[in-house]
Amino acid sequence: MTAANENASTGSAPPTRRNLWLAIIALALGQAAVLGWMIWDRASLLANGREVVLDVIPVDPRSLFRGDYVILGYDISRYTLPPGTEAPRQGAPFYVTLRKGSGDTWQTVAGFSTPPASVEPGDVVIRGKVVYASADSAGGGPVVSVSYGIESFFVPEGTGRELEHMVRDKKISAVIAVNGSGEAAIKGLMSEGKRVYEEPLL
Repeated sequence: MTAANENASTGSAPPTRRNLWLAIIALALGQAAVLGWMIWDRASLLANGREVVLDVIPVDPRSLFRGDYVILGYDISRYTLPPGTEAPRQGAPFYVTLRKGSGDTWQTVAGFSTPPASVEPGDVVIRGKVVYASADSAGGGPVVSVSYGIESFFVPEGTGRELEHMVRDKKISAVIAVNGSGEAAIKGLMSEGKRVYEEPLL
C-alpha cells in the first residue's frame, strides 16, 4: 500500500499539510503572545509608573484635532545643550531629567544623550528620541527636538473639539506615567487642577 493510500485509509492529513497547519497555529499563538505582552506592558506602565504633570502647548492650530485624536506639544520637547556639545544624531535616544515645580507641573532640569549617572531624589528621567538637532543656537549649544511618544492622544468620541479649544487656550495639562527605564505614556488629562480624562488600563 502506498503512503497516499495509507493516509487516505487512516483519514490523516498528509505530512506537508499537517506541518502547514502547525506553522499557522504557532504563528497565531506567537502573535497573541506578543499582543498580550504589549497590553500587559502598557497597563503596567500606566498603573505603576511615576506620575508627572506637563503643561500642554499648542503645536499647529490648524491640525490639533485630527479625527479621533489630538496633537499635543510640551516644553520638554525642545532642549538646548551647552555650548560646544556635539549635536546628537537623528533617531538617537535622549534623556531629560524632570523636577516638580512649585505647582503641579514638572520642568526640565537637565538633558543628556546618555542615561544620567545619578538622579536627585524625587526627580524623574524620561527617555525620548531625537527628531532633529540644529547647529549651535545664539545663546547656547545645539537645540534638540525630542519626541517621547506622548505627542498624540486618542480621545473619546465627541470630546475632541472641546479638548482642542482647551489646548489652544493653554488650559490643559497631561498626566504622564514614566517607568524606571524612562518610557512614558499619557495617563490622563487635567484642567485647572482637576482630571478631565483618565486613560483606561486596558
